[in-house]
Amino acid sequence: MSLLIFAYRKLDINRQRHDLNYRLMEITRKLSDLQQYASNIADGSVSMSDMMNTPSSMFGRQLMYMQYAHNGALFGAQQKMAMMQPMIAQQMMQMPNPQYQAMYQQWIFKNMYNQERERMGKHEQKLLNEQEKQIQAEKQKIETQLKLLDQEYDSCKQAESKEAERWKPEYV
Repeated sequence: MSLLIFAYRKLDINRQRHDLNYRLMEITRKLSDLQQYASNIADGSVSMSDMMNTPSSMFGRQLMYMQYAHNGALFGAQQKMAMMQPMIAQQMMQMPNPQYQAMYQQWIFKNMYNQERERMGKHEQKLLNEQEKQIQAEKQKIETQLKLLDQEYDSCKQAESKEAERWKPEYV
């Protein structure tokens, strides 16, 4: 009877190990995709090459990030421009040429846009780091569970062997 219990337990452990290995594979792929996405947006902008190299699981997130970063940076730059308008107007008085004034305003706006875009990138990196920590913790937990199951499997195998020895018929 106990031989059957050990055999059943070994089968159950194998099933659990299979499930955990499958989950570990999924987590590893998710982590790899996340790291690829992070490297694509690391410089703050997303090129066509980055889009082509983005894992399919992260493509939607990358599109959302591009839109979010652009719109957020545009809004932030417009807000800062509005707040700085009196100071800019004062500096414009020193420039008699309207063309220079327009170029100066564009230069200021572009710098503010780039600063806001960088801020958006840092925010996304912070989110990605947090997500990566969670995935790493889950991966470590699964690896620990697998080690424990391996130890239990070995113990079960040894106990099954001892039980088989006990029930082995002896011929005189």
